[in-house]
Amino acid sequence: MESTGTRELRINAVELLRQPGATKPVEVTVSGSDLDVEHASLDGEVDVDVLLTVMNDGIVVRGEVRAPWAAPCRRCLQDLTGVAVADIDELFQVDVIDEDAYPILDNQLNLAPTARQAALLELDDERQCSSDCAGLCPKCGIDRNTSSCDCDTEVKDHRWAALDGLVLDD
Repeated sequence: MESTGTRELRINAVELLRQPGATKPVEVTVSGSDLDVEHASLDGEVDVDVLLTVMNDGIVVRGEVRAPWAAPCRRCLQDLTGVAVADIDELFQVDVIDEDAYPILDNQLNLAPTARQAALLELDDERQCSSDCAGLCPKCGIDRNTSSCDCDTEVKDHRWAALDGLVLDD
């Protein structure tokens, strides 16, 4: 059974296509499970805010999908939250003549797959607390943003160890 939120993402294309130049705003909030967005960092409902513009050969959909997230920093594991925002700019056509266009099937425009794909792509981004996050020490595990340690964290390639004592004459 289709949920109320995803039902609102199905638009009657026949009515729209009769009015070239017409626009129709679509603002829907839907749960991640109803949209089939299963992601560990999703932390709430997904907002779809798009504007449909009817053209002679199809319907252009422009707007954005917003999905709240909660995830650890990829370097220091500090808990982070935010909103992933994905821009949508797609063309739907009855007779697909543009290779990048989506088909209008059964006289309906189904925005759910487009919204799902946009949300999942943005939720997959790895997050970090700041661009200069020092992360955790690989030896002792201390957070190098707040403390320091004396651990030797130099990365050594043991395949070249035989050359460590080599002294070259200039």
